[in-house]
Amino acid sequence: MKTATITFHNTNNFGAALQCYALQQSLLALGVENEILDYTSPYLNKPYKLSALKEKGVVRYFLGMAYSLLRMPRNKAFRKFRRLLRLSKPLDKDTIKTIENEYDLFITGSDQVWNGSLVGYDDSYFLHFVKDGNKKGSYAASFGFLKFEEELKPKYRELLQNYKYYNIRETSGVDILKDLFDVDANVTVDPTLLVDKDSWSKVANNAGISEPYILVYQISPSGKLIEVVKQLKKQTNLKVVAVPFIMGYYFDYTPKPTVGPSEWVGLFQNASYVVTDSFHGTTFSMIFNRNVWCCIPENESRINSFLSMVGIPERLLYPRTAIPENLTEIIPFGQINIKLGEIREQGLAALRTMVYENK
Repeated sequence: MKTATITFHNTNNFGAALQCYALQQSLLALGVENEILDYTSPYLNKPYKLSALKEKGVVRYFLGMAYSLLRMPRNKAFRKFRRLLRLSKPLDKDTIKTIENEYDLFITGSDQVWNGSLVGYDDSYFLHFVKDGNKKGSYAASFGFLKFEEELKPKYRELLQNYKYYNIRETSGVDILKDLFDVDANVTVDPTLLVDKDSWSKVANNAGISEPYILVYQISPSGKLIEVVKQLKKQTNLKVVAVPFIMGYYFDYTPKPTVGPSEWVGLFQNASYVVTDSFHGTTFSMIFNRNVWCCIPENESRINSFLSMVGIPERLLYPRTAIPENLTEIIPFGQINIKLGEIREQGLAALRTMVYENK
């Protein structure tokens, strides 16, 4: 049996790259062939074309170009990681319409592949090139928003009308599909959680840190996060390492701006403590049994739901939450690992249903 997945495989984002790899490995482990469709929406692929100069303005355009040059070593590391992926032949808006008969099952996901505004309502991510609905499924797909604006409903009804399998990343997506089609979708875990610690350890590369360290992975500015890092360093006297940088007034650390996904995984594998505001920073802390503190905004729900599900909501720190006196407290991972095994099995069961019903 030959399967195909479509997602954001060609972006230099740690979470996107790792979930893409994890979903493919999980499908291969079920004994089926899998290729990631080597397709990137033209809407996502035009950041520094000259046509963007008018849209962005001269200053933002050239700042963006300069930032891209600074990130060239990191981009090289991502290209190296993507060699681990099994890709289809290169596809565009025209050639993708010709491949339906080459695969037995097409899967959308994971990530915000159904966020129309993110992909310019590119119907390829909604598998519109596949006419046989029995060959269409999703895994941990996300809309990226909680509910529809009324005027978008006809568009999404057209885009999503004939999937056989709806597996969604968030409960809000279940509600959206119930409203659109009166179908009962499944909530499935992020693909990174389908792969166990031993398998991720084989992906990990050494990032060149030989001494114990506190790892900081930050995606948004946060005074709370910086204060936690300061206090944790004071309590442990450990080196602070950050990917890529710390956002804010904190300078006593080692930045890691050029690491790729394999080195990123290695940094989590070997950290003594982790401080993060990222969902994938949180999931990999759990996979590798790292002592993590998650500094998140009040309205963040994904990390909140995940840590509550595995039984440690006390590791969440909101802007108005008092910082615990003892930040070195060790997480008891026994029950957490059992729970991770359970949710991994639930996700794999959803994949098995799609695969085995189409054999």
